[in-house]
Amino acid sequence: MNSHSISEEPLKKRRRKEIKEDKHNTNNINSNGHEKNLISRRKHIPKFRLKMNGNAAALSTVENERVPLVLTDIQHLLLHSLLGNLNLSQPPRWYVIDKCNHVSQTTCLIFEGISIKHWEQHKEKMININKICEDFVEILTPSVYKGSLVKELALVPLSETEKEAIIQKYGSMNLALDIRKDLMVMMKAVFPINDSFSEINYKESKDQFPRTQLILSTWQLIEENYPVPLKGKLKNIYSDYVLSKDEYKSVTPDSPMFGLDCEMCITNVGSELTRVSVVNEKHEVVYESLVKPYNNITDYLTRYSGITKSKLENVTKRLEDVQKDLQELLPPDAILVGQSLNLDLHALKMMHPYVIDTSLIYNFTGERTRKPKLKTLAKEFLNEDIQSNKNGHCSVEDSLASLKLVQLKLSKNIEFGDAVHTNRQTYKENVIKMTTKPEYALSIFNHIIEQRKTSLVVGCDNITGDYHTYLTQAKDSLSAQFKKGKPKKVKLNTVDTVEDVISTVSEAVNDYNFVMAHLKIDHDAEFNDMSNIDKWVETIWNSLKQSALFVIVFGGTATDNGVAMVKVKNKQS
Repeated sequence: MNSHSISEEPLKKRRRKEIKEDKHNTNNINSNGHEKNLISRRKHIPKFRLKMNGNAAALSTVENERVPLVLTDIQHLLLHSLLGNLNLSQPPRWYVIDKCNHVSQTTCLIFEGISIKHWEQHKEKMININKICEDFVEILTPSVYKGSLVKELALVPLSETEKEAIIQKYGSMNLALDIRKDLMVMMKAVFPINDSFSEINYKESKDQFPRTQLILSTWQLIEENYPVPLKGKLKNIYSDYVLSKDEYKSVTPDSPMFGLDCEMCITNVGSELTRVSVVNEKHEVVYESLVKPYNNITDYLTRYSGITKSKLENVTKRLEDVQKDLQELLPPDAILVGQSLNLDLHALKMMHPYVIDTSLIYNFTGERTRKPKLKTLAKEFLNEDIQSNKNGHCSVEDSLASLKLVQLKLSKNIEFGDAVHTNRQTYKENVIKMTTKPEYALSIFNHIIEQRKTSLVVGCDNITGDYHTYLTQAKDSLSAQFKKGKPKKVKLNTVDTVEDVISTVSEAVNDYNFVMAHLKIDHDAEFNDMSNIDKWVETIWNSLKQSALFVIVFGGTATDNGVAMVKVKNKQS
């Protein structure tokens, strides 16, 4: 054995430490090792940064190129900072918190009634906020569509162990995105959905689970490049697109499904529609038409589409004619089904809220980004050979195959044919082992109790009443009763003035894992109020300890979106 082998590794470590220490201090380290401890602490300070979706929503992105986040994104951040990576089945879509488990405390400061417009008007004079925060993102808030800011911020995403009871109860929750929320909440913010419907009574169905579980959320529509009438970048891109209906109804487990498929050609301006087929749940063709592009065709794509010059020679129907036909054909709660249906809707230049995409609900690899081909799915699950005609694909055949695949899945279970869900099931089983009794949570406060955390909500009497329901439900949660010992404190504090809110929060931030201060501000706030906000932010920031996460939310108004600002405190004031 080499005589140096025992001491060689410690020697290397000592040298590395000496180099690091020399960088921070050219003098000798004093005997109490204070500087070494300081270096060690710095290593564990969390860092917040934006990912691609966060940058797309950042105020540094020009307005007509911006894609706002939704309030659920802020919920994800709050829950992630509180519970670490335990409740995450997939990485956050818009941000990264490096060393998240070292977040020492989370404080969220909400200013209801202040919008992105107020920020833009006064941001140059908001000295403290600009000094503290580096990341500013636009958020689509419930104020824009007459929703409840308290309700949507309090109701948070569920962990895998908590979902199934909620799914069966609500039927319209999007499993893929971990959102405990009616599908309508965000859809109403984007599409013209009539809100005046009564309580829905579901009919008996052959489906083994609600078909609404398979519908893409607003998030997914944007992520998967579906045309969505969201303001900013997307509104400009889709300015010449039309809605499939002037007004929609809320989607339910009884809403009808229609298989849709289009064939396209290449013209001198790009890809354009040449054929469209629609089938119903009885496998009947309810619409079929050839379509003649306005622009010169440079490639008929016959080997794929089956379309030839002779087939289109006497066709008079144009794109706008097909759009009108489909607007008349489809009911207001129609669910469109297809394989990578975003391509078909782009060809139609139409936008539709309720979509089931077979390339997303079936998966062989366990990676959602690796999508299976329709031909492979049809052979594997339907035992059918499609797209085998040498003369090209048939849009009727493809639309029917997609519809059959969805019907097959609905006759089985949500995991059927989806390796992504199989992976989630494994994750779920692992989490169950770590908890004594799985029980779905109703609010962020349930999660805090579950994880033995503490929380404080502070506000004036014009806001705290709205939180009372969620706090009461959290304290009464069956889940908390299964824990040994008494659940830690979840407290609601009502004070008289805004100044009292700020002082209460400043004094309490180090006593609670999570503190939320919620203030209602006059919509017509002049700069005097905005300068007060800047001072209040500074006061709370100075009271936070190192590694605390600070989230500021401007809640928006009925006409303008809100803003969220995020910062991890990297040094103690």
